[in-house]
Amino acid sequence: MKVFICSDIHGNVRALDAVLAVYRKEFPCRLLFLGDCIGYGPHPDACLERILNLPRARYIMGNHEWAFLNRSERVNLNFLAAQALSWSEDLLMGRFDQVIRDRFQMEHETSDYLAVHSSPFHPERWDYISTYIDADEAFYNRDFRLCFVGHTHLPAVFTFKHGEKGFNDGVPFRLDPDDRYIINPGSVGQPRDMDPRAACCVFDPSEGTIALYRCEYNVEAETEDFRSAGLPPYLGERLLQGV
Repeated sequence: MKVFICSDIHGNVRALDAVLAVYRKEFPCRLLFLGDCIGYGPHPDACLERILNLPRARYIMGNHEWAFLNRSERVNLNFLAAQALSWSEDLLMGRFDQVIRDRFQMEHETSDYLAVHSSPFHPERWDYISTYIDADEAFYNRDFRLCFVGHTHLPAVFTFKHGEKGFNDGVPFRLDPDDRYIINPGSVGQPRDMDPRAACCVFDPSEGTIALYRCEYNVEAETEDFRSAGLPPYLGERLLQGV
C-alpha cells in the first residue's frame, strides 16, 4: 500500500486541506505524519482533528508537540514560536493532550522505512538535516535504507552514494536498491524554501518510487487568520514568501 507523507503543518488548515487532496487522490494509502501539527498557526484544533481522524495513520512526535506537552522545553524554541505555542495551549484547553501522548511516537520503523521528525541519529535532540554533511552523520550512525524526516521545512532528497539529489515536482523517481536515502517532504504549513505552496510526498513501496508534490492554497486568507487570532503578524506574513 502507498504511504502519504507530510510534516510540519503548524496549524495551517488551508495548507493541510490542499495536501489532503493528494492523499484522497492516492487513496487507499497510509498516512505518515512526521510531526509539528501545532505551533505558529491559527488552526491547531482543526488540523489535529483532520489528521487524527484518518485511517491507517502513524504520527511522529515533533519538537512543537514535545514542547507543548513539556513546558520546560519551550526555552529551546525561539520567542515567537514559544509565544504561538502558549496561544495554542490556551485555545486547545487540554483537549488533545492525552491523544498526543498516546499516539505520537518519537520514531516509527517498518520493514520499508524509518520515520522521525528530526534526525534518525538521536531524534530526541531535534537536530536538523539541512545538508549532505548532516545526512552523512545520520547514515554513518544508524542503519536504515530509507528514512523520512521533517523539521527543516525544506523538501530534500539525500543519498548515501551521491549526496543531495534533485527532483521534479510531482514526478516519481525510483529508489536505487543499492543506495540509502533520507527524504524530507518539506512543510505543509510553513515552507521555508521561497515557495509558499504546501508540500508533501507519496511513497510506493511496491514500485520503489517516491514523488514529492507542491500544492496551491489560499495563502492570503490563512495570513488574515493569523491577524484575526492575534498571533504575531510576522508568522502569517512569512507564508506569503515561503520563508
